[in-house]
Amino acid sequence: MSVSIDDIKKLRAKTSAGMGLCKEALSKSDGDMKKAIEYINKRSDVIGRLHNLTGAKIGLCKLALEETGKDFEKSVELIKERGWDEPIEPDCEIGNGVIETYLHGVDQRLVSLVEVGCKTDFVAKNDEFKSFVHELALQVAAMKPKFVSKDSIPKEKIAELTDMFTKEAQAEGKPKNMSPKIVEGKMNKYLSENCLLEQKWFKDESKTMRNLLDESITKMGEPLEVRRILVWEFGK
Repeated sequence: MSVSIDDIKKLRAKTSAGMGLCKEALSKSDGDMKKAIEYINKRSDVIGRLHNLTGAKIGLCKLALEETGKDFEKSVELIKERGWDEPIEPDCEIGNGVIETYLHGVDQRLVSLVEVGCKTDFVAKNDEFKSFVHELALQVAAMKPKFVSKDSIPKEKIAELTDMFTKEAQAEGKPKNMSPKIVEGKMNKYLSENCLLEQKWFKDESKTMRNLLDESITKMGEPLEVRRILVWEFGK
């Protein structure tokens, strides 16, 4: 059947698919717009098109499709309603969040706590967000970090560590001009072992906990902040 350019443009606006695919879809569906959309969704990257059309993060596009039963148009509306098509502002107010606890082992002699903040109540109740926070609690129990990140270490502690590593470098008898590099290396090692976000994920050492945080920020579409951590062991 003959397909009008207006219908092709209308379908493109609804799906963000290419003009050629829109024309093919309308031809195959005898001009039925709903069937044409279904045709396109079966033959192209729905999430990619949703991302291109709205500018929302890939993770949020997936979430929108899931919540709307994979309805493309409703997904676009949902993304716009929730403001997911707006860029994430790192400095916006973080007024919600959760505290997660993990009690380890049958003897229950170790517990970890993690507080993570987010912007909206919607994200605070999201299962993927809760799962991420639980992973943080598991990491804290397994690797026992002392700090959330380098930024959370008191300046006095940084100065103390720098002085200690400098003295160690001198005691090793290395050339004086190599001392700054040695101190930097020792400091980086300390941070990777003692700061949660710099630690390698104990389940997958190809990722750091900061990588997991960044992934969750992308999925949730708003800033997240790991605020506090605690490890409490019986008798210690």
